[in-house]
Amino acid sequence: MSNDEAIAWLRQVNGQLYRNNHHPTGRQAWVAVVRTPRPKGRRGKLIVALGGTMEEAASAAAGQWTTIWRAFGPLH
Repeated sequence: MSNDEAIAWLRQVNGQLYRNNHHPTGRQAWVAVVRTPRPKGRRGKLIVALGGTMEEAASAAAGQWTTIWRAFGPLH
């Protein structure tokens, strides 16, 4: 997932992206937070995905989100 794709996907699913750059080693940590798709009559849950880059965090969240979406089966 490219930088532009990550931002577009996060906007599409109303996700948030956070960065921690206060690590003593100077390493950055990225966190993508998105709500899961909501099955009818049920509440969504949160996906919290970590990555060393924005793209890694967004890609991890997208993978989990897609897995949950596919588990719903065909929509009627």
